[in-house]
Amino acid sequence: MRPFRVSLGPLLLLALAACSGPDTTATAPSSSPAAPPRPGLLVSSAHPYTADGPAAPTDYGAPGTPHAKIMRELQQQVLNQAGAPAHTSVTCDKKFITGNVKAKCTVKFDDLAVPMDVTASIADRYLTWSAIASVGVLSRTNVGWLWNSKAVNDNARLGTAMCDAAMPDQAVFPFGTTPFFCWYTTAEGSVVEKQVSVGRRGITFEKA
Repeated sequence: MRPFRVSLGPLLLLALAACSGPDTTATAPSSSPAAPPRPGLLVSSAHPYTADGPAAPTDYGAPGTPHAKIMRELQQQVLNQAGAPAHTSVTCDKKFITGNVKAKCTVKFDDLAVPMDVTASIADRYLTWSAIASVGVLSRTNVGWLWNSKAVNDNARLGTAMCDAAMPDQAVFPFGTTPFFCWYTTAEGSVVEKQVSVGRRGITFEKA
């Protein structure tokens, strides 16, 4: 485990227990000398994957048309990657009507923008398309839920699953590792620390 990072400021305690407000005295058990005291805040443990988007197809084209299908799926792709609820919308510089189309689209995830390069081939009733993004959404709620789940599966000590408080509620990052870390204390007293990574399929935790 790396030395305590003083530049990260207060840290966020992520617990599966019900939310009970601030706890500025939470520490790892005294039998774990490798884990220094780290104050944090409790957050909700609600599963974040049920989203209130994407918008109805009628917001951007007649339902059932290739254009409407692609626009809707672009929003769902971002929602799935983020693993968190949000209001979504999408704009593209071209219409997906017929033929081979290459367009630049932007999916809005609340106030965040996720640009995508979209390629579509449309003929009669046949439609194939792909979308490539170079950035993804990091949601602190999703990271917390995933890290708590990992800690429980690994039989971590109750209340020791924590992540950097500097992590934003929501932000866009290039795919790959972020500056943020999460950790917990095992039943044996050792500390497991991982770096948060944003990927096309969601959030992962990499070796620190």
